[in-house]
Amino acid sequence: MSFGENIDELIKKSTNGLHSAHPTWERVRIGEIASLVNGFAFKSNGFNETEGMPIVRIRDVTKGEPGTFYRGSIDDPKMTFIENGQIAIGMDGDFNCRVWRGGRALLNQRVCTLEAHEQFYSQQFLACALPGYLKLINDHTSSVTVKHLSSLTVRDIAMPLPPLNEQHRIVEKIETLFARLDKGEEALRDVQKLLARYRQSVLKAAVTGKLTGSDPATWKSVTLGDLLEDIRYGTAKKCRADVEGVAVLRIPNVANGEIDLRDLKYTQLNDREIRTLGLKKGDLLIVRSNGSANLVGRGAVVSDDAVGLAFAGYLIRLRLDRKRLVPDFLQLVLSSPVVRARIERQARSTSGVHNINSGEVKAIAFDLPPVDVQAQIIELVDEHMEKTGDLEAWCQTELARSAALRQSILKDAFAGRLVPQDPTDEPAAALLARIKETRAAAPGRTRRKARA
Repeated sequence: MSFGENIDELIKKSTNGLHSAHPTWERVRIGEIASLVNGFAFKSNGFNETEGMPIVRIRDVTKGEPGTFYRGSIDDPKMTFIENGQIAIGMDGDFNCRVWRGGRALLNQRVCTLEAHEQFYSQQFLACALPGYLKLINDHTSSVTVKHLSSLTVRDIAMPLPPLNEQHRIVEKIETLFARLDKGEEALRDVQKLLARYRQSVLKAAVTGKLTGSDPATWKSVTLGDLLEDIRYGTAKKCRADVEGVAVLRIPNVANGEIDLRDLKYTQLNDREIRTLGLKKGDLLIVRSNGSANLVGRGAVVSDDAVGLAFAGYLIRLRLDRKRLVPDFLQLVLSSPVVRARIERQARSTSGVHNINSGEVKAIAFDLPPVDVQAQIIELVDEHMEKTGDLEAWCQTELARSAALRQSILKDAFAGRLVPQDPTDEPAAALLARIKETRAAAPGRTRRKARA
């Protein structure tokens, strides 16, 4: 559904500093200080990954670069383009926006661009202020499926209007402060990359005998199918949160390496299905189909609190011969670099969906240590992962703190507290008057309908 409220009233009532304005400033509608261009409905049968002109689709707004090419005629004058420096806005879903740096490209439908008239309004100031207003609109847009944003709504947003020189001072200060935060965040992400590499080295050492000093020559080469009592796909029945029945674990409940019982959904199963699909402690659930190849083959060991639950069709349940294979050790094997590389190579891609079937799972080969060595390896890996987990949590906390500081900087900027006012600046009221005069003198201008 589309936005149906009064944006002026929402801005007036908002207590969020992102929607504030200094008392000496004015407000001006986006349609008065920027040009908005809507995308064109290109035929999807011309979309491909390698040939033609790059095209920006709604999913590319957050990525910042086109992920698709358009092979076909581009001589229709109604076709539109995006250029570096313009603001791209996704018109469905979360209403994301960004300053585009991905090069000249075709502009697909449900994406629009904004370009400020910089004799009146700074493009960078608009880019800094706009996300808060789009989120306000998104938060007040009801939807049954996907939220929709109208270009008329975008043009109608009343943005803060400081004096033009003050806009430039604010942008300069924001960029200076954000650059410092960028450096800190870059260092934190470098630490995260080092932690990820360290975790992979631990997993590699775990499954090659180097972590314990165990002689891998004493390990037995096996295929997973030789160690399974049962392998089974989950139910294909539809699951819902608002029905009574058996709780069904889905990909979000297992994808992070442990069972997560939040956001459960339910379905009706008969007694035979409950016996067949009911989980036991020590079962391993793995993802068999997903848009991300990195998730295929990953999963979680069933814990006490998940016993008796069922599982969905995009998961595979592995029931192990526990006398020979410890479930947590198998999870380490499936997460190790060598086995991950094999799984991701095998996962077949159909329209971007990667899959692995039960036969391919059973064919996974690895070296199997004795059960007592498996237990020792699990204990050592847990110790290493706990240490890296503490560092990872610290990185996440610091990144969240940096993101919050960015929001505080923006709130100070729009409240007029980030830089001092200069009494020699052209007043905002005079700037607004110039904007209105210029628009009134523009040829072919139509009057904006007054609000009821």
